Amino acid sequence: MKMTKVTLCAALSLAFLLTGCRSRQEAAGDKYRKAGDPLNALMNYEEALKRGDVSKEFWKHYTMVNIQAMALRSNEDPMAEFLDILKDTVASLLTQNPDPANQALFATALQEVAAKRIKMGTPDAVEGGFRFLQAAEKAGGGSNSSAYKAEIVGAKLKEIESDINDGEATSGIVADYKMNKLALMIGGETEDMQTLWSKIRKSNLNTYLMYDNDDVELGERADARINKYGVLLGIVKYTPGSAATSIQVKAWNGSSGPIRFVGDAFTLYDTEGNAYQPSSKIGGFAKTAKDVVGKGDESKTGGLTFKHPAGAKPHYLEFQTGSGTTRKYLP
Repeated sequence: MKMTKVTLCAALSLAFLLTGCRSRQEAAGDKYRKAGDPLNALMNYEEALKRGDVSKEFWKHYTMVNIQAMALRSNEDPMAEFLDILKDTVASLLTQNPDPANQALFATALQEVAAKRIKMGTPDAVEGGFRFLQAAEKAGGGSNSSAYKAEIVGAKLKEIESDINDGEATSGIVADYKMNKLALMIGGETEDMQTLWSKIRKSNLNTYLMYDNDDVELGERADARINKYGVLLGIVKYTPGSAATSIQVKAWNGSSGPIRFVGDAFTLYDTEGNAYQPSSKIGGFAKTAKDVVGKGDESKTGGLTFKHPAGAKPHYLEFQTGSGTTRKYLP
């Protein structure tokens, strides 16, 4: 049977629509992908995206080679910044184009990058590794996050406990800094950290935690996420009670201008996140006391009492100034 020219063209058009629009660039990307060359595949897929003509299978393949490229490039430099960008890119692609096979591949790749970073052992590498482990858990893959945390926390706690027993005057400040650094590295505070950190915070109650002091040897420039307070607090006396907690506090003003040291600017928070305002104020918070503290000066000591429900466990004291917020964590 003969087919007319019009019918033939219609049939070809229908076949084209059914198979999707695959450009020369996308076809080249497919070829490289099948050959196990994700970097060249990605380059051609990117070109196809620029031209705007992609098939219905494009996004599945594009997501796949992004994952493969992330795994491949991590072999060269596990700490490369673009790996974090690729991680976020793939997560976004999978949200828009869900695919079970790619999801599983992504979780595995994330764990592999995490293992490489953590193995490097530096604080930045370990912190970056845990970011990838957390992403792997979110992606639905079983990870070794708990085992990694336990191993790293155990080793670091031994190191820190050894440091605070060395008799140096600034050991408490260094120990607190290292505990903060550890929390950043692993993405939070574990139960194993709480006992030692409580001991460190008790020893540092009346200490201004000035991490960038020339006398403090941190082994690195103080991390701005830790060394973030311009106004520092020292607690002269701390008396926790079943239904009320009394605190005598002073401040050192390292901000850019004068501050007001007033009792009403303080709030006590418990471990559940509940906030308590002072129920009484004495000493440096008396109405007759001078409440302005100049730049580089230390305040007088003021006394505060906070009433709270029985069983509440105080966690930190917060002070609001015109230059920002500062905190002092409690044992």
